[in-house]
Amino acid sequence: MKEGLLLSDLLTHRGRPVTSQSDWKAKTEDIRARILSVLGTAPAGTPDLDPEVLEEVREDGYVRRLVRYTSEPDERVPAYVLIPEGQKAPAPAALCLHQTIAEGKRETVGLLQDTHRAYALHLVRRGYVCIAPDHLAAGERIPPGLDAYDTSAFYQRHPHWSAVGKAIWDARRAVDYLTTLPEVDPTRIGVIGHSLGGHGAAFAAAFDERLNACVSNCGVSTFSGSPNPLAWARDRWYVYFPALRPVFLENRRPPFDMHEFAALIAPRAFLTISSLTDESMPVNPDALQEFAAQLSRLYQFIGARGKFAWFYHDRGHSYPPEARALAYKWLDEMLGLRRGEACDGHPPK
Repeated sequence: MKEGLLLSDLLTHRGRPVTSQSDWKAKTEDIRARILSVLGTAPAGTPDLDPEVLEEVREDGYVRRLVRYTSEPDERVPAYVLIPEGQKAPAPAALCLHQTIAEGKRETVGLLQDTHRAYALHLVRRGYVCIAPDHLAAGERIPPGLDAYDTSAFYQRHPHWSAVGKAIWDARRAVDYLTTLPEVDPTRIGVIGHSLGGHGAAFAAAFDERLNACVSNCGVSTFSGSPNPLAWARDRWYVYFPALRPVFLENRRPPFDMHEFAALIAPRAFLTISSLTDESMPVNPDALQEFAAQLSRLYQFIGARGKFAWFYHDRGHSYPPEARALAYKWLDEMLGLRRGEACDGHPPK
């Protein structure tokens, strides 16, 4: 680790500079192994999706389907799929991950009164096919007798896994479903999310190379320098990384940090939008700036300049108009959506 850095240097591996693509490959394999050791043990084997359409509603300019598919054996995940009306050729698609809200996927597709965070609705109106699943313990997946986002039932089933590992698994299953749709171009799939969905988007993109563009809004922070790193390793309610709890309690350096998770997205497109005044996920501005600087340097080193971008604001834990406009234009460019002027979530005139 270089002196003065809050985060470990991405372009250093085992005390030596990363100077070649083979060096970087070895570094990514090391990062992946360290993260996997914390994510825990996933189930062996992947079941058939066995998808079904439960409902289809025709809206203004698009069709909304309520679907269900298998994630794990004996576990079915409900999701909304939005398809632009009159689509004639396979289109880019977006996995849309919701924030920490009990209503889950309903917010993402615009079924709540406030549609500021209805990015699936915004994107289908731009021409994207969108899938919006319920997160673990949200929406229709809240276990009986438990509050939303209480992960205790999950850990009873999977004591050696983690909620983050499960979120990555579920995101992969949603992408599996997208690739079965004739309306989807499987080479142009992205992921977007706010808050819980924001770091979920980065987690998913890090471990699924089919996701060619990622937008994380108010989802990226760092362990190092965090005012409250234990938020990532609680012992109750929503427990992200249980294996990190003793590490943080003993004030030890964690085996990885969020900039390393994000580095696994490279060379694919990654846009991170963060608030320096985020009241829900307090950040260390110095660590956040270093996060961006290191990712930018990495993307240049591997020949992917222009595929990483960041935008910081001081508007709290929000998804303001300027963030929405930037996010959608970024996805348009990175996934090759050829449209006229951006409509920022409104149907084109």
